[in-house]
Amino acid sequence: MKYQLTLHPVAGAWHSERLTLTIQGERIVDVEYRPSVGDGAYARRLMQGGITGALQAARQVCPHCHVAHTLAFSLAIEQLAGVTAPLRAQAVRVILAELERATSHINTLAALATALDLTDAARLSRLTTRLGLIALKLSGNDEAALIRPGGLLADPSESALAETAQAINDLLPRMIAVAEQSIPRHSLLARTVDIGVLQPTAARQFGLAGPLARASGVATDVRIQEPYAAYNILAPALVTEEGGDVHSRAVVLLLEAIESLRLVVRWLQNLPIGNVYEEVPLVAGEATVTVEAPRGSLRYTVRSDGQRLTGVEIGIAPQLDRLLARSLLQQAAVDDVMLIAISTDPCTACWQSATYLIGRS
Repeated sequence: MKYQLTLHPVAGAWHSERLTLTIQGERIVDVEYRPSVGDGAYARRLMQGGITGALQAARQVCPHCHVAHTLAFSLAIEQLAGVTAPLRAQAVRVILAELERATSHINTLAALATALDLTDAARLSRLTTRLGLIALKLSGNDEAALIRPGGLLADPSESALAETAQAINDLLPRMIAVAEQSIPRHSLLARTVDIGVLQPTAARQFGLAGPLARASGVATDVRIQEPYAAYNILAPALVTEEGGDVHSRAVVLLLEAIESLRLVVRWLQNLPIGNVYEEVPLVAGEATVTVEAPRGSLRYTVRSDGQRLTGVEIGIAPQLDRLLARSLLQQAAVDDVMLIAISTDPCTACWQSATYLIGRS
């Protein structure tokens, strides 16, 4: 018997994606899931309207990772020109990127808690909303719009920075309390441990990155191994788990969200003094930059003839695709499908905008 499982709207980063499952008894015997990598059409949009138009298009690639996309594009243009943004601008960029990471992770955990019918779902949803509002207030209603090649559009006011620091300091104890109460909870362990297991060897074979890989013990994080922006000065602690199951993936998301907010606080306490913008000319050549987006590696390659952009490619880390879905879901219990799928935290907006998958042909 075949069933279609609709993944929207339980997980906010999915857009009407469907899994087709063949079921015998209570077990899944076959899986079909075919999210398609983009044909490059969206990347071509970045070549229209000059740098200003390209920057606006980068902000619109993904509503859930728009800071990461804007940052990657801006860094690529800066690398092409041989220009480094001022340190204060780099620090504010890191703050915005980590707020986006924490918001994305907690949003996924809220979806997972909803699927598990946990009372934590409402609390996590409120945390997601609160984090989003903090980022918007700091940036002036669009955190990605603050980032541009050369640095920032404007320097956040001292009052906005102080309010952000106070808000994060208020939130951190709540998130730590969530972690202390949730991670060892017996009801959660019973529903998530040894469910949807992805072994480290398989994670490496599939070329995975980001929290999905780190939950299977793969110690990879661009912020630490190939630091960019201001991560070479203050870097996050690497969070990994060995279980490779739904529980491990949830733990990594939660602990990484906490670590992101700790990093935000550290930067707010040590924010450099100085200007936030350095003019960046468009020069001929090619440049490639990789950043750590909420779901793993995000790579932008830009080409220019010195007058305009002549090529843009967007590479993303592999996410939930047919190969991974079959590995995780085949022989899984029907009741566990939604938990497993949500815990992998894919983003179909990035899938559909990507030109290629990093590490795969």
